[in-house]
Amino acid sequence: MPAEAGGDVDAALAAALAPFDMDSDNPVDRGMWDSWTIRGGSDGHGFAVGAGHWNDPRLIHDMPRWDGTPLPSVPGVCAGGPRGLLDFTRPTAAAERTLGASWDLWQELSAAHPPAVPLADFVHRWRTDPEAFPGDQYGEAMFAAYREQAPIQAYLDHPFSLGRGWLSFPEPSEHPVIAFEGGRADYLRPAADMKLWHRDVLTPDGWWIEPDGHAVHGACDPDDCPHTAPTIGPKTELYLASLPEDTLLIRLHCHC
Repeated sequence: MPAEAGGDVDAALAAALAPFDMDSDNPVDRGMWDSWTIRGGSDGHGFAVGAGHWNDPRLIHDMPRWDGTPLPSVPGVCAGGPRGLLDFTRPTAAAERTLGASWDLWQELSAAHPPAVPLADFVHRWRTDPEAFPGDQYGEAMFAAYREQAPIQAYLDHPFSLGRGWLSFPEPSEHPVIAFEGGRADYLRPAADMKLWHRDVLTPDGWWIEPDGHAVHGACDPDDCPHTAPTIGPKTELYLASLPEDTLLIRLHCHC
């Protein structure tokens, strides 16, 4: 969005997104979302902040969860801001910083609490010891007991745990960092898989462009648009990095 949108980000977003609201009276083929939220600073899918700009008040951070729980940004990561404050030199930077925050949080909690019993131990007892969790047909009590351990609960309840791990059958799994046996550098290695080159982009001039090149103009009926969409290509970060420094970039999670 243009720089002046920074004066009222919520209102500017609402206006820019309105032509693509699938629950309004927009043309059906222009309906791209039915809910959206600012997201990216806490989950590794946002932008890396350039050195020296980490505390700049113009940076944009995640909206709270639906229940009001705050979602703090990982240090050095944000959900948006003026393009000139963001670092596009290394596409894995935001993901690396986010995985690093996940690792560091677990080390901090591990040092402050007695060692946690691994999830595999709870599952083994549930399967082999009828007295361990009597009547617990679906493992709900077993998973609750695992989670009640102080470092486990504190970690899984924190946004920096990134929602990973699966405390449910048929294939329960412990969060990767909890069971990880390597070092911090090894844990950060999968950051390359977290970089999201393929994203939809809503351009400053009102084009919603998908990674495959399909484009819809917010000012027109999709069946009768005389305008030509800009070419972005699948690596949308390259397009974003080319915009003027004062252009306001915001990462959104849209549901449709």
